[in-house]
Amino acid sequence: MKVVSVITGIGYGHAIRQAAILSELEKKGAEIVVASYGNALEYFEHTYTTLKIDGPKFPEKDSRFSTMKTIFMNLKLPILCLKNYFKLRRLFKVFNPDAIICDFEPLPLYMNKKKQHFVIFNFDPLQYKEYVKSKKRRYWAQYKYISLIYNKARKSNTPIIIPTFEEHLTGGYNFVNPVLRKLPKASKHELMEKLKLEKPPIIIMFGGSHFSTELLYNLQEILPEIKEEFIIFTYGISGESKGNITFLQFKENFLEYLKASKGIITQAGHSTLSECIALKKPSLIFPIPNFIEQELNAHFAEKSRISLVERKKNLIKQQLSSIIEEFITIMPDLEKNFDKLNIETNGAEQAASIIEKFLSAKQQQDKQRKSQVL
Repeated sequence: MKVVSVITGIGYGHAIRQAAILSELEKKGAEIVVASYGNALEYFEHTYTTLKIDGPKFPEKDSRFSTMKTIFMNLKLPILCLKNYFKLRRLFKVFNPDAIICDFEPLPLYMNKKKQHFVIFNFDPLQYKEYVKSKKRRYWAQYKYISLIYNKARKSNTPIIIPTFEEHLTGGYNFVNPVLRKLPKASKHELMEKLKLEKPPIIIMFGGSHFSTELLYNLQEILPEIKEEFIIFTYGISGESKGNITFLQFKENFLEYLKASKGIITQAGHSTLSECIALKKPSLIFPIPNFIEQELNAHFAEKSRISLVERKKNLIKQQLSSIIEEFITIMPDLEKNFDKLNIETNGAEQAASIIEKFLSAKQQQDKQRKSQVL
C-alpha cells in the first residue's frame, strides 16, 4: 500500500494527528510520502520522504482570525496552487500511490480522480449545527469554505473522516474518536523523576502559530507573582528560564510533561484538547477569536466543564492574573468532570481501518472491471 498525505502546515495539530494515523498505516505495511509546508514539513522531514509545497498565510500576529485579512494575504494563492498542482502531479506519477489523504489541503481532490482519496479534518458539521442553535452565532464564510471541500469530496465518492468529541449516529461522514499520539505509559511520579521536576507544573502551550504571542508576553510578566511552577513550550520565540518559569522549545515528549502536570494553559486546538481528555488534565483555554474550529472545541470543553474558557480580548494584566488564579482554584473540580465523559481515544486506529477498508473495496472493484474487460 502506497500513501501520499498532503497536510496543512499551519500549527502542529494537523501534523500530530496525521502522525498518529500514518503510524497505524505503517503498521499495515504502508509506504508513505508527506507533502506539506511550514510546521508539518518540519515535523515529518526526518520521518518520511517529504515534498515541499506552498501554503496559505494567516494574520497570526493580530491575535485573532480575520476572514477578510486572510483573503487579502492570499491573493497570490491561485498561482501557488498551480505550482503545487504540477509538483503533486509529478509526485503522483512517480510514486503511483494507492491512497491520497487530504488533511485540510483540498487541491488533491481535483487530481488523479482514479485514485482513492480521503479527506481528514476535525470540523464536525453536526456539532456546528448544535453550536449555532446554542450560541446563535454563525461563521458563514469559514463554514462555506469547509462545506465546499466536503461537498467536493462527496461528489467524488471520497470518504470524509472526522475526529470528534461528540457521538453521532448518521451517514454521510465517517466519525472517529479523537486521534492521539502514543500516550506515555509511565506513572506521573516516574515521569516527574525522569523529567527532573520537583513538583507538578502548569504547562503553557500555544502550538505552532503566533496567534497568542501577545498573550504569552503578558503571561511572562505576571507568572512570577503566582505560586506555581510553569513550563512554557514555545515555537519561533524564546524567553529566559527564571524563577518559577521554564522555557522549552517544542519537544517530541511533550505528552510526558503534560501527564506530569497539574493542568495546561493553551488555545483550543483539537489535538491538544484530545490529549487533555485522554490524560484527564484540566485546561485554561484561550480560543483564537473568530476561528470556527477553536470556537467549537472551546464550546465542547465549556459545556463538559473540563476547561475554563476565556474569550475576552485585550486582557489587562490584572484581569489575566485573576483568571489564572481562578483556574488554579477550580482545577480539582474540573478534573472530576473527566470521569463523566465517555470518550475513547482510538481514533487513529479507526481512521486507519477505514482507509484500509475503502482501499480493499476499491481493489476488488478494479479487479472485477478488469475481469469483465477480459
